[in-house]
Amino acid sequence: MISRQQYINKLRELDYTFKRQAKRVDLWRKRGGTHYIAVPQTDRLEDEFVTSSLRQAGRSPEEIHAFLAACKS
Repeated sequence: MISRQQYINKLRELDYTFKRQAKRVDLWRKRGGTHYIAVPQTDRLEDEFVTSSLRQAGRSPEEIHAFLAACKS
């Protein structure tokens, strides 16, 4: 599992900005675009969620794997 703060830092790196808070998620939007990512308000995020959302954000499998490895070390 990945720390929510590490994942949010990665979203900021990818030029996403906080849009609003919903009931159980925070919505992050790509600056200058319409792509949204709903980030659950939990302390730890599942690896599958992180992998899927970063893939949708346009990251390559190698970049995603490197991010996950760095988070777990």
